[in-house]
Amino acid sequence: MKRFILRILLVLAACAPADLDITPTPVPTEVPKITVYITGAVAQPETMLTLDLGSRVADAIAAAGGAAEDADLERINQAQELRDGAQVHVPRQGETAAESTPEPEVEEALPANQALLEHIVASLPGTINAGVISWRRDLGTDVTYVERDGGMTARVTFTEAGGGLMELTYGVFDTPEVALAYYETVRNQLPTLDRAQQRDQFPTPNAFGGGTYGSDAIFVRDNVFIRVSIPRFSSTAGDPLNPMARPVFNILDEALVTFGEAG
Repeated sequence: MKRFILRILLVLAACAPADLDITPTPVPTEVPKITVYITGAVAQPETMLTLDLGSRVADAIAAAGGAAEDADLERINQAQELRDGAQVHVPRQGETAAESTPEPEVEEALPANQALLEHIVASLPGTINAGVISWRRDLGTDVTYVERDGGMTARVTFTEAGGGLMELTYGVFDTPEVALAYYETVRNQLPTLDRAQQRDQFPTPNAFGGGTYGSDAIFVRDNVFIRVSIPRFSSTAGDPLNPMARPVFNILDEALVTFGEAG
């Protein structure tokens, strides 16, 4: 009997089409999900949305039925990646900032250092023209906030057409002395600043250096620390640090003015 069954199986195998695909069908991997809440100028406002991990603001707007006719999309970053539990608010044309981001009265105000630092980051333009080099903000990379002893720093990433990479860091500290201490710590730790030089045409203290690990320039003004780090640069425009030094101080000056006006 066993031989008879074996013969049948052999006959069936011989009759099977040559191009028969007997590869097992792969089991699809489930994509992790996130939940966000969307409000404002969309077709379905005040809606909880379940989206794929890695979705962006534009995906949330589409999932809510699309933007309304009076949506002011220029005021939001549609490329920003969403996190679980985030709220997406699409402002309407003419809507004031207070209306678009209401805060409960019981919510505590941000610490002064953090509030100023976030204002500086929000003041950064999408493009920084540094001489003949145009650095564009990398919207696909999140701002990195780090709490320090007596302050906080924020690192923002920029790229340029030739493939260069720049990381711009601002730090706000409790006092000028604490900011200066952090400046000295960074100077002693960075290999690029082993043979650093001070450039008198820029506010002091400052330190410029470069080498195998790229180029770095660090500064302190009052209680604010600044670092321009260029780990990768392919342009033939020469030293990329000098052209960047003045824009970073201009950005800081404008942010301090508008922060004071807002306060």
